[in-house]
Amino acid sequence: MPCSSSEIEFSDVMVTVPDGDQQGTGVDNPAFQRSLSKRNVNEIDSPAFIHNGTPSFSNQDPSNTEAKFRRDFLLPKKGSSLRDVFSNQCNKCCSCSKDRCNRIIDTIVPCYKVLRKYKVKEYLPNDIICGVTVGIMQLPQGMAYAMLAELPPVVGLYVSFFPVLIYFLLGTSRHVSTGTVAVISLLTGAVIARIEDVYKSNTVVNKLSNNSTNTNHTVGSVESTVDDAALPDDIKIGIAMSLTFLVGCTQFALGLLRLGFVTTYISDALVGGFTTGTAVYVATSQVKTLLGIKIPRADGLFQIINTYKYIFQSIVQTNIPTLVISIICMALLYIVKEQVNQRFKKKLKVPIPIELLVVIIGTVTSYVWNFSKRYHVQIVGDIPVGMPTPSYPSLEKVDMYITDVIIIAIISFAQSVSMAALMAKKHNYSLDSNQELLAYGAGNIFGSFFSCYPYAASVSRSSVQESAGGKTQVASLVSSVMVLIVILWIGYLFKCLPTCVLSAIIVVAVKNLILQVLELPQIWRTSKYDFFIWVVTCGCTVILHVDYGLIIGLGFSVFTVVIRTQRAVVSPMSTISDTKVYRDPNKYRKANLKPGIKIVGFNSPIYFANGDIFVTKLQRITGVNPEKIKKRLRRMAMKNVVSITVNFPAEENTRGTSAEKTIDAPVSTVMSDHVTKSTPTRADICPVHHIVLDFSSVPFIDSVGAKVLKQVFDDYSTIDIKVFLACIADDVWKVLDTTKFLEKYSNNIFTTMDDAVAVALLDEDNNNLDDVVTYI
Repeated sequence: MPCSSSEIEFSDVMVTVPDGDQQGTGVDNPAFQRSLSKRNVNEIDSPAFIHNGTPSFSNQDPSNTEAKFRRDFLLPKKGSSLRDVFSNQCNKCCSCSKDRCNRIIDTIVPCYKVLRKYKVKEYLPNDIICGVTVGIMQLPQGMAYAMLAELPPVVGLYVSFFPVLIYFLLGTSRHVSTGTVAVISLLTGAVIARIEDVYKSNTVVNKLSNNSTNTNHTVGSVESTVDDAALPDDIKIGIAMSLTFLVGCTQFALGLLRLGFVTTYISDALVGGFTTGTAVYVATSQVKTLLGIKIPRADGLFQIINTYKYIFQSIVQTNIPTLVISIICMALLYIVKEQVNQRFKKKLKVPIPIELLVVIIGTVTSYVWNFSKRYHVQIVGDIPVGMPTPSYPSLEKVDMYITDVIIIAIISFAQSVSMAALMAKKHNYSLDSNQELLAYGAGNIFGSFFSCYPYAASVSRSSVQESAGGKTQVASLVSSVMVLIVILWIGYLFKCLPTCVLSAIIVVAVKNLILQVLELPQIWRTSKYDFFIWVVTCGCTVILHVDYGLIIGLGFSVFTVVIRTQRAVVSPMSTISDTKVYRDPNKYRKANLKPGIKIVGFNSPIYFANGDIFVTKLQRITGVNPEKIKKRLRRMAMKNVVSITVNFPAEENTRGTSAEKTIDAPVSTVMSDHVTKSTPTRADICPVHHIVLDFSSVPFIDSVGAKVLKQVFDDYSTIDIKVFLACIADDVWKVLDTTKFLEKYSNNIFTTMDDAVAVALLDEDNNNLDDVVTYI
């Protein structure tokens, strides 16, 4: 008898059930195969559906996956043993040629390359003029900043000469002016003052114990004991030398380890807030000199607050002549620097050296009218003439300032290299941050043997050196020669210089640093995170202390990085118009949304700190929470009962008439011989069938991120939603490979977004075809 079949019609679904003499009968027949019904293969117009002339029902076309792409095009890894690597490096280092020798010399001594290509007629006149201009500025600033460091003024001249020579040889910047800097001078002065306070307290205790038997010991004698217990200058210089030596060793070690990149952790906002806070410290420390009063030095927490408390307590002791001299000097400096040099800098080939003029005028008038004796104006005093005698740093009491060594080393280098990078970018030449570390380290080590304290690049002098037309670091050599002339022959002429003149120079010099606070509105508009970094760093520096301000600022800056990754943007994406560009449809017009496909972009690494946040935001953007959907499916399966009418073929009953059978079936059933019970699926409550993740902005993931990603794939697969990845980086692929993520989901990772979306559309069309099934 020929094979016949019975047709069972379930609304729009046609099922053909073979009657009997095939390889098996009923739905358990293993020979059952799916075939197209109500739709012809030729109707499929997408080439992605056709594979070798036949429709493809695989989950995706393997040729589009990242794994296939890597198998076809990825270069093999160059595996080599440690011995081979060491041998190759030795051969490379030991090779000798003329070109290699030149490269080594150019790297170690960058000035050699500059001098070999130096154009004398073109560069030398500009460098001489620029060097003289900067040298004139460097003389008064050096003496003033040395006072800020609690050292004799001549030490500032030493710092402006000895380390600068080393930087000329080893430095890579052609336009920075190195030497004394206000911030580093302040930090050095804080170290010396801390040790001086300990020295004073010990001296007072010893003297009081020796005089304990004297019953006439009064408060006045205690005050005189404190005044007499000041730390001698030679001990202060010894402390500065030890500090400089350790700072130089730290910087030189960082340079040898190629750690110049550490400055990238110090943002511009952090530097701006810190320099503004230290500028307030610098200005505050000079108020007592401008007023001509003596107050105890406040140190530790709330230093500025305590300093102003002492100032207001002693304000009635103000020396009026000193105050008048200070006001006149600050007025002259401000008028000439801001109203003349700045306003007419295009017409002035060389800015007016108002600092030097103020120093000369102040020295002459003080000598003629004998300010020191007649008006009790404090003067600089004796300045030794000649070169300092080289000596070894003592390295005593290092435990008291070892933290300051690291802080000064990093801050001085960060300020210097940021200024050097700005100049290098403006004049189109390269800057080696590691070589800069070596240069500053070697300069500090060399200077520590000649009574110097740490040096750095000055923002104000570097700006003048660049604007004055300097071409190379030869300008720094010229300015050093001017400082040398003062050290050797004419330094004693500044003996009668009032110290309030130097304080006026310092206050006017840091004015621009304090006025950085006016940049806060622009910083707020640019980045809220930078704004808060600036405010927190500056506030802690001013209110607490310089050291605490830097440490808290660094910690807060790192904390904002974590906050930024946790507040990373997870946004929906779609193609815009007919382009292949994927952007947020909420921000762009003519977005082509793919029904049933959610495309999501993530702009941050996925790691231990933001894994849960990534999952939460992904569920919110897609609108699909696997746990909620599974709960809804369980409730529907338990509560809902649907009535399905099954139309069997005409079947005669005992009376010879046809009958129609109706069955009430629960939702959660399986197929039997003649009854199919409808089961609720994810599609009944959620139209999403694919989620495509754009990983082009994900730089890396860690092992926790890989676990989170695997959990996302597993959770969505339980509700029949496939997750695809696209545009992943090599580092992300490596982590996914080592965490065995690829063993299960390698076919879900695609090279481009278009491939992932095309395969998602193919999968959905295949699922639609499965809704119309014929059993053969």
